[in-house]
Amino acid sequence: TIGLVAVESDTAAAYPPVVVNRVQALAAPAALRLEAALLFDEVRSLATNEERQRLAREIHDGVAQELVMVGYGIDNTLATLPEGAQEAAQELRSLRVEVTRVVTELRMSLFELRSEVDRHGGLAAAIAEYARTVGAQAGLRVHLSLDESTARLPAATEAELLRIAQEAITNARKHAGAANLWVTCAVDPPIAQVEVSDDGHGIHDPQPDGRYGLAIMAERAERIRGRLEIRPRLPSGTTVTVVLGGREPAR
Repeated sequence: TIGLVAVESDTAAAYPPVVVNRVQALAAPAALRLEAALLFDEVRSLATNEERQRLAREIHDGVAQELVMVGYGIDNTLATLPEGAQEAAQELRSLRVEVTRVVTELRMSLFELRSEVDRHGGLAAAIAEYARTVGAQAGLRVHLSLDESTARLPAATEAELLRIAQEAITNARKHAGAANLWVTCAVDPPIAQVEVSDDGHGIHDPQPDGRYGLAIMAERAERIRGRLEIRPRLPSGTTVTVVLGGREPAR
């Protein structure tokens, strides 16, 4: 958010001190309100991050540990089954595989909850770390293109862009059946573009109707006055792009 008050004239020293003082007096309250709004935005972002950290701790200490204990219980039961109980053993092995899958998904969800934009690292670094971690876990080849200015977007805006990127990356991991993931992040405030592409089977109807978290991504983009585009990637896959500002960042 930028506030600008301009008084122009073709004549040098056209405005006497009394006029300059009056303009400054008019602009000062607006500048104070703008500063307060930016501070509130920062505090709200910090509060949201703290809530995510609290939720992650509760899940880790609660349901995650309980699921791990369920897995151990299945292992112990398998070890004590009589030799002739082949059918029961097969059912328990299938159940163990499912518990392992759920625990893996839960760990990825915890990582997503704990991920945030470091005030020193920036948006591109946060997106890159998330993409690399997800790629390593899912066996995806991750291709990164990062171009970030030293200037920073507002904290709340960076957080929303990170969540959009996370949702798009998660969709590629869970639903696309992809082998490659391309992630681009270009930031030159107040302009930014984040793009996530995969070479999976694609989305047949890329409308933000609630499937694959598309509606959530659209809501997040609208919240920061960004433009979200979901389109097929040729020859296969899906591309999700969110653009902030009137044009693409300078490269």
